[in-house]
Amino acid sequence: MAGTEYIEKVEDKILPLEAQVRHLTNELTLTKEEYEISTNNYYDIFSNMEQKVEARTGDLKRLQNVLEEKGRKLQIMLDSAPWMIFYKDAQQKYIRVNKQFVKTLKVPMNQVIGRTHAELFPEGKAGILDDDFEVFENGEPVLNKAGIIETARGRMPIMIDRIPYKDINGKVIGIIGFVTDLTEKEKTEKEKEELRERIARAEKMESIGTLAGGIAHDFNNLLFAIQGNVSLMLLKCDKTLYYYEKLKRIEELVQSGADLTRQLLGFARGGKYEVQQTNLNQVVKKISTMFGRTKKELKIYEEYDEKLWKTEVDKGQIEQAMLNILVNATQAMPYGGDLYIKTENALLDKQFVELNDLKPGNYVKLSVKDTGIGMDDATLQRIFEPFFTTKEMGRGTGLGLASAYGIIKNHNGIINVTSKKGRGTTFNIYLPVSKNGGKEKEKKSEVKLIKGSETILLIDDEETIRNVGAEILNEIGYNIIPASGGKEGIENYKQNRENIDMIILDMIMPDMGGKRTYNLLKEINPDIKVLLSSGYSIKGQATEILEKGCDGFIQKPFNIKKLSHAIREILDKK
Repeated sequence: MAGTEYIEKVEDKILPLEAQVRHLTNELTLTKEEYEISTNNYYDIFSNMEQKVEARTGDLKRLQNVLEEKGRKLQIMLDSAPWMIFYKDAQQKYIRVNKQFVKTLKVPMNQVIGRTHAELFPEGKAGILDDDFEVFENGEPVLNKAGIIETARGRMPIMIDRIPYKDINGKVIGIIGFVTDLTEKEKTEKEKEELRERIARAEKMESIGTLAGGIAHDFNNLLFAIQGNVSLMLLKCDKTLYYYEKLKRIEELVQSGADLTRQLLGFARGGKYEVQQTNLNQVVKKISTMFGRTKKELKIYEEYDEKLWKTEVDKGQIEQAMLNILVNATQAMPYGGDLYIKTENALLDKQFVELNDLKPGNYVKLSVKDTGIGMDDATLQRIFEPFFTTKEMGRGTGLGLASAYGIIKNHNGIINVTSKKGRGTTFNIYLPVSKNGGKEKEKKSEVKLIKGSETILLIDDEETIRNVGAEILNEIGYNIIPASGGKEGIENYKQNRENIDMIILDMIMPDMGGKRTYNLLKEINPDIKVLLSSGYSIKGQATEILEKGCDGFIQKPFNIKKLSHAIREILDKK
């Protein structure tokens, strides 16, 4: 019994415990289910988040790729531009530049990005590129700002444009810059300016040449009047008389004056007389040897091209031109120095000859270089002007180089000069190559006085020339019919056609020039014999008339012997 009660008491105690155990078991079961549900929920949430993160990451990567591709394309586009281009942020740090930028400033790309201009160039190099203040201050573009920057190849003139870029509120957050290299433009402008100066100089020289030619013409007429009277006096003067030598001296001075005007005419592009095919080496050697004998203080170095092409020149005039250049070189080296003379063949292109109105092709080149004092630019600009001289009064005429210039131009050649103060001067002469195989002319024998008895129509607008000319011609036996100009000459010829054997015709006359007069005379009588006479040289209208069949030309001032010979030569033609 007691055992039974004990068991019952134990069971009574166990029953609540069982109930608690069942409750706990139920709770644990519930908690496990909740945990499983919760865990599943968390897993789902995490999985969704992971997918979203992956998706977002993918989107970001795609966006980054797009941006990188756009950046790459932008860089390619910037690098293909011929200008320097840069982007700066609000702190004025470079955030992008193109290849032209790094190439020009010679700075590696990786050293540029993220740095300011002052950090890149603390010494102030290319300072204009750092001048962004105005854009940040005003928020407006600053265009066409010129300046100079230092680059790997030296100073570079540039034009820079700065454009601000702003945020949505209009605040400037950076600058885009475009830099244009003006080197070529500046070079082109400089070349244009040089071309304009050269054309202006050529026109100036042409005008001065015309003036010089006019002076020479008038002076030659004056000299002829003097020469004519002296010739008449010498014909009637005994050689034993005191005045005979004085008259001969006057005649020599007239010749000196004629030489001076010949130089003027040489400058005026009218100084070519006896043209013949020539090896320039022979002319140059002759003058160089002669010059070397008289100028012992100079060392002359000569270099001749033995295969030098031949050219057609008036030897006397080319000798004169070279002599003038050598004299100039001597004056530039008063205490002695070196003189270099060189000949060679040259092929000149169109660009080289176009300003001289010549044709490209084969030319013979003569160079004369000295080690003298040289010339400054101002002197160099005027070196070929007649009467221009740097020497003191009375020490030079200023015609030497002007004459050389005219002589070479008259031979369809080119003469130019380069010089540096203290470093000497070089003259370069280019003469066209001969186009035919002509032979050199033989020297003429001494001209003697030849008399005649024919009738000559003398046409000249200057009374002094007519009077002296008529007196000279009468003295050597000719009958003279004078005419004061072209119109009177035509009328006189019509009235005395049967009696007139020959006409001496002046080229330059006011009412009717020599060319027009000649043409009208030829219409009247195609066989009429005409001797042209002028204070100008044979170049120009005289050459045109001679090519039409005119019989001869004589340049004032001429002496009585030359005139008599020229007349007789024409009259004796069949």
